[in-house]
Amino acid sequence: MARVQIFLSAVSAEFRSYRNTLRRDLTRPNVSVAVQEDFVATGTETLDLLDDYIRQCDAVVHLVGDMTGALAQAPSLSVMSRRYPDLGEKLPPLGPFLRPGAPSLPYTQWEAWLGLYHGKRVIICAPEHGAHRDERYEFVPEQRDAQQAHLRRLAEVERYPGIHFANPDRLAVEALRSGVFDVLVAAGLARRVVHLPYPSLGGLFKGREAMLDQLRTSLASGPATGASAIVGKALHGLGGIGKTRLAVEYGWRHADDYTAVLLVGADSPEALQRNLAALCSPTVLDLPEHQVAEEAAQVSAALAWLHRNPGWLLIVDNVDTEGAAQAVEALLPRLPGGHVLITSRLSNWSGVVEALPLEVLQEADAVEFLLARTDARRRKRADDAVQARILAGELGGLALALEQAGAYIAQRRLTLADYLAAWRGQRDKVLAWYDPRLMQYPKSVAVTWQTSFDQLDEPARRLLLRLAWLAADPIPESLLKVPAAAAETGEDVCAALAALESYSLVTRASTAPSFTVHRLVQAVTRSSASVSALAEVLGWIDDAFVGDPSDVRTWPVLDPLLPHAQAVASHAEECGIATPTGRLLGQSAVLLLGKALYGEAEPLMRRALAIDENSFGAEHPDVAIHLNNLAQLLQATNRLAEAEPLMRRALAIDEKSFGAEHPDVARGLSNLAALLYATNRLAEAEPLMRRALAIDEKSFGAEHPKVSIRLNNLAQLLQAINRLADAEPLMCRALAIDEKSFGTEHPDVARDLSNLAQLLQATNRLSEAEPLMRRALAIDEKSFGAEHPDVARGLNNLAQLLQATNRLAEAEPLMRRALAIVVASLGVDHPNSQTVLRTHADLLNKLGDGKEAFQEY
Repeated sequence: MARVQIFLSAVSAEFRSYRNTLRRDLTRPNVSVAVQEDFVATGTETLDLLDDYIRQCDAVVHLVGDMTGALAQAPSLSVMSRRYPDLGEKLPPLGPFLRPGAPSLPYTQWEAWLGLYHGKRVIICAPEHGAHRDERYEFVPEQRDAQQAHLRRLAEVERYPGIHFANPDRLAVEALRSGVFDVLVAAGLARRVVHLPYPSLGGLFKGREAMLDQLRTSLASGPATGASAIVGKALHGLGGIGKTRLAVEYGWRHADDYTAVLLVGADSPEALQRNLAALCSPTVLDLPEHQVAEEAAQVSAALAWLHRNPGWLLIVDNVDTEGAAQAVEALLPRLPGGHVLITSRLSNWSGVVEALPLEVLQEADAVEFLLARTDARRRKRADDAVQARILAGELGGLALALEQAGAYIAQRRLTLADYLAAWRGQRDKVLAWYDPRLMQYPKSVAVTWQTSFDQLDEPARRLLLRLAWLAADPIPESLLKVPAAAAETGEDVCAALAALESYSLVTRASTAPSFTVHRLVQAVTRSSASVSALAEVLGWIDDAFVGDPSDVRTWPVLDPLLPHAQAVASHAEECGIATPTGRLLGQSAVLLLGKALYGEAEPLMRRALAIDENSFGAEHPDVAIHLNNLAQLLQATNRLAEAEPLMRRALAIDEKSFGAEHPDVARGLSNLAALLYATNRLAEAEPLMRRALAIDEKSFGAEHPKVSIRLNNLAQLLQAINRLADAEPLMCRALAIDEKSFGTEHPDVARDLSNLAQLLQATNRLSEAEPLMRRALAIDEKSFGAEHPDVARGLNNLAQLLQATNRLAEAEPLMRRALAIVVASLGVDHPNSQTVLRTHADLLNKLGDGKEAFQEY
């Protein structure tokens, strides 16, 4: 068996403790380790003796700090120059120091240059900022400058510090990892052990490069005795997210950087001990103790091997219970000299473990994986990329679910569309499918979270069961404050949420009071839930979804609840729960209508109408509400012939249900009158408007916002029939009511300002109209955002006023923007779009751009 010689190059006054620790860890049978003091003779012979040893050694570990140590003597330098006449040629940075009378270099610097000259493995090490120095350390600026110059000269021959250390143990670990161990392996004095349960995924490992880099940085910069944990902060450590796969892939990619790469499962304290003991086996560390019956003796032997062979990576896998976590944290102090990488669903760790959250795969990476994983065996179709994107979205980027899908498709030679159909039609069956050989995962999606579920207390289970019916969108924490969130016994919902987070079953946002639950956790949880649980959740969301959704002041509360209201209502509809499903769908639709999201609102309105008609009969007042809402949407989208019979039917229901003087009747009269106005049946519309106004003034008083709506409608009709003097006081009165009721920044105030401004423009009071228009536009942009049809209305009104005052260049960009908004919202064939299109083309003509105007026509 070959012998190995290693030389440690360091200034003892600065780094004696580092050098001693390193010498202790490297010295073993057939390995000798020397330091400079071993060669001090008469002083003039030291460099000559050092050269003899370095020429025969296998590696030089060179520590460069702030101190230079003693300078080499001139006679020794003369010997080196004569012995190696090509020294300056092979190492040009040494040239200036080989000339007669040139300044001398310290012995420690010569040790590195001689190692490089002789072609030895030279490992250059530099301390981190703030690293410990020995007691004899003395800071001398000139010496520090000399050492920095030495590093620059090394860089000229492309040699740089490969190790940065902060303490002796860290240096020992990194020195072995950074080349010394390779020397021992090459000499047959050590073997590199790689014991991992799965092979590398190679090109199938997608979307984790940044995380691998982060993990590398974290492990390389951490203390020698520390640990890094891939643990979840909620979903980031969710079971099946790919924590073990990431750790294994890291192990394979960096296997040559470690003396050993080992993985032990630790889903319980007993499993941790059992798997540590198993490291003694002939197929892993091959220790004599593998024949010993006592597990404790085998564990001690395995830990002793780790002590003797620093520079290893130990993956402690599936630390998913509190008991297992306690056992692992108790073990960490017994594991100096390597990197400990923990995978866990637990998010709470002590300060000795750095938590590195792991995210689900991004959509593009998930799509790329699905296509690559199934490439050899799936039945391919032209739309595979589209189907893969849909499937990736439904699986929520969860690594386990993606692998399960890929294996299932490959085994059965399906198309991606086939799998999607099976997923949607037989989800429970697909979630439970499992083939360990094909998947190389320990569990299917259907059972992978059972460990976490089993550890939850009753309040946490109850909360998860409720959250399972919601959408996969962020859930506002304010929802938990709704009384129905707590059980009748008054359970602590915040504590329940914290428990779910601790097991990575929810992800809490760091920048907003919200959290999410992965869609597959929801699906698995729902599979064991009852219809009564769904009914509870439906009531909970209904209690939270309060306020008038057509009023922008409620939007900050209702917007984050909207996807959850729709999700719960859909589940309830499938289960035949009618109440309050119809109301919830209807209210969601009204919110969408207010945002001009007509395509999303209409199907909800029709479903709400069908549910309540079926539940309450065709003549119920709730049916009238849905009819009115749907009719308004139809009118907004220019389907006036469809809208009118719905409005008349709703009005008849309300008159029959409440009598002729009820506010709901006034609402129906007002809606029908607005439609008649839109179809130029002004004579029919006016009496309906006046009747609606009278009912609301009687019901609510003269200063109510509903009265303002009726006043506005009547005023616009009067303006249309050229009774401007009658219209203006009604508009002014409506504006005063709304400003008093809502303040000066409400969209109803913007509507009033816009109507009044148009009347002022019609009466040639343009200077009075313009500031009102600008104010109305500003309110609508702030309330609805820049792309709402009401903003387009304000832009177009202002542009026409500017055009009337011959400011055509100012008007054109406003009108162009209005045109883009209305076409995007309503379609190019809508009358509003056509109106703006014509006025814009006319304006372009006036600006002399006849070609573009012709194209628009």
